[in-house]
Amino acid sequence: MSIVRHLMWSVFKRAAANPRVQQKAVKTVVTVDKKLTETADKVVEFAVEKDPMREAGRMFGKLMSGGNDKD
Repeated sequence: MSIVRHLMWSVFKRAAANPRVQQKAVKTVVTVDKKLTETADKVVEFAVEKDPMREAGRMFGKLMSGGNDKD
């Protein structure tokens, strides 16, 4: 098993040393960071618009009353 692990480790090291792989990794990180930032901004905007405690209370009330009707 150690031979397979050694071969895989050498493949990963070669791939990580490849400039094209590094550029793709940087582009991917930038894209993911942008999407996470946009999502976080949307969550913050939603939290500002809604009172989390009131919404949780409404959901708890619906669960306790057994009603799944939308308002």
